[in-house]
Amino acid sequence: MPIDREALAQRLMATFIAELDEHVRALDRGALALEKPAEVERDELAKSLFRTVHSLKGAARSVGLDVVAGACHALEELLAGARDGHVELGGDEVQLLFATADALRDTADRLRERRELDGSPIADLLARLDERSRSRARSEPVRPGAAPAPRDPGPGGDVAVPPPPPLPTPAPDPPRRRSTESIPSRGAAPAARDGTVRIAAEKLDRLMTYSGEMLIARRRIGARRGDASELRAAVATLRDDAQRLDRLVRKQVPRAVAAAIERLREGVRTVDRGIDRLSFNLRADHHLLEQTASNLDDEIRRSRMLPFAEVAEGLERAARDAARAVNKEVEFVATGAMVELDRSVLSQLGDPLLHLVRNAVDHGIESPAVREQAGKPRAGRITVRVETRGAGVEVTVEDDGRGIDLEAVREQARRRGIAVPRDEDGIARLVFAPGLSTAGVVTELSGRGVGLDVVRHQVERLHGSIDVSSTPRRGARFVLLLPLTLTTLRALLARVAGRTYALPSVNLVRLARIRLDALGWIEGRPVLLGMGPPIPVAELADVLGIRRTERTAADKVSLAVVEVGDRRLALIADELIAEQEVVTKGMGPRLQRVRHFTGATVLPTGEIALIVSMPELIATGIGMRTGLALAAAGSKTAARRLLVADDSVTTRTLEKTVLEAAGYEVITASDGAEAWHLLQERGADLVISDVEMPRMDGFALTEAVRGSRRFRNVPVILLTALDNERDRARGLEVGADAYLVKSAFDQGVLLGTVEQLL
Repeated sequence: MPIDREALAQRLMATFIAELDEHVRALDRGALALEKPAEVERDELAKSLFRTVHSLKGAARSVGLDVVAGACHALEELLAGARDGHVELGGDEVQLLFATADALRDTADRLRERRELDGSPIADLLARLDERSRSRARSEPVRPGAAPAPRDPGPGGDVAVPPPPPLPTPAPDPPRRRSTESIPSRGAAPAARDGTVRIAAEKLDRLMTYSGEMLIARRRIGARRGDASELRAAVATLRDDAQRLDRLVRKQVPRAVAAAIERLREGVRTVDRGIDRLSFNLRADHHLLEQTASNLDDEIRRSRMLPFAEVAEGLERAARDAARAVNKEVEFVATGAMVELDRSVLSQLGDPLLHLVRNAVDHGIESPAVREQAGKPRAGRITVRVETRGAGVEVTVEDDGRGIDLEAVREQARRRGIAVPRDEDGIARLVFAPGLSTAGVVTELSGRGVGLDVVRHQVERLHGSIDVSSTPRRGARFVLLLPLTLTTLRALLARVAGRTYALPSVNLVRLARIRLDALGWIEGRPVLLGMGPPIPVAELADVLGIRRTERTAADKVSLAVVEVGDRRLALIADELIAEQEVVTKGMGPRLQRVRHFTGATVLPTGEIALIVSMPELIATGIGMRTGLALAAAGSKTAARRLLVADDSVTTRTLEKTVLEAAGYEVITASDGAEAWHLLQERGADLVISDVEMPRMDGFALTEAVRGSRRFRNVPVILLTALDNERDRARGLEVGADAYLVKSAFDQGVLLGTVEQLL
């Protein structure tokens, strides 16, 4: 068969591009290491860089890229001089290495897009390197006793040069395992030296998809085992019925009928034995399939996993370049570089992390002079830390700079009409709002109003979440919580209004089953108590905008507490089915903008379950005015008496007017002591009380009500101006059923809360 030269050329070029990417990373690592002279052996580093450039030169010549080979040859002469003691690798040489890495990176992009290299950075760099080589040859004497630099051995010599060993790096992590999976080539080429094969990433994507389909098939076969068990039980019942029938009619029917009954019994026994064999074989086959498919799935997953170092190397270079652009000094530290993530996550994680690192340099790290005045080291420190967290991974980007200017964020939010939270953490999270920027000057790095909102969107597309915290003059911290892979997902299956939805397990905190009347109420909405700060409660059906089941206060419900960052929400579902691994499917271009969902999965039953976007769901659920509506037990508002206690006559009058307009009988008191006296004298079905009052405050009144055998079941609503978390928690601790804040007073919320409690 004749050789398809075009196909061969394409395969060779794809392999070369993959090799070029690796060599570019090696040049970046080497140049960064040269900037830390106290941490590396410069002679060994020069030798390693020489081998890298020499290997790349040979590879470029093999695919006919003379401009790349020429640039490598010129750089090779410089590195050979450094290796043999002729040249000192100083700042200019390091800059040249960075320029070479950038030019080669651009070359790789052009080759992937099949664009010409004429006028590209690599062509300009070749001219610079040639001129530098000629100038050095004219002006620099050879040191006595130094061996002459070797001449170019030519194309034949390049092939025999072994690949460069890993470069020494300042990071404490163990040497990075060379991964062949990440190569974006279109074909595959053998690498006989280390027993590995370069394989296209899209091929592994397809393998992972097929493995996911096999996961579904395994579960369907498992379900068939249950069907076989049910069939066995049915046949056993039929066999018993046949035996009873035989005993009843043996002496009362003709011989032919008795023979037919015996044949029926024999047939039942045959079916019974066949089902036994089928069940045994099905069980054995399922066990074999389960074991084989699990091993295959594990191996495919491992082959797709890449160390975080693949991204961390580029971040260090980005931090260095960004710092130089704004005349700052930065020390970059990456820990957990060997933690492995699926390539689908890693490939999409680079851009968000790159933006966070540049943001830390531009917004967070101060200038060297300012840092010295504040008693800090001249060089700011940016740390990227990666740790596994159960079924996910936590990535932290933090700096020791000035922190987020909360006052500037608050002012920008007000100008744009964005609601400003009361707490500092909530204000810090406003940096994720679209178009919000506190940069005073538009630069290449920031100030265009497009930034952290894009980061949040990209992270949420990965089924992850991002949160931020800041300490003035000590720095800011961004925490990303991500799944290890996107092809499969650990999820909780929840049933709502006859449909099943998948809630990603990475966001799950706790599952519970409680009575609805055990919930607390704050500002007109139900909250879950006993897990730290009160957690808002919402019907999953209400959040998704679908029909929900009517409930009464005495009903027991299933709750799933979920979180994104430090935002928590308790979701009520009709049924929480099970937690299991599901295969994620895209929703297609027509449905990709549907709110609250990021994908879908096919369950073993064949039902399609939508995968919920937890960040969107929690944001919607927390923002709802009320999170629960119970079926009314009866309409007797005219007979209900309410006691209102407040030392402000204006407030008492307002509340009395609103409640009487709704049909309630209202009695009022000017403080807690008078309210307690009226309650004992006239009684009441519900108490509404201020907190700060003379003689007896609202907390003491609530304690008195709860300590009374006669009134301990009377609902109490605290309506107060105190809106901090400590007072809210105390109000619920002393026994209040609801806590409403006057600054957010809404007569609809007040009436709704009263109705719920009555």
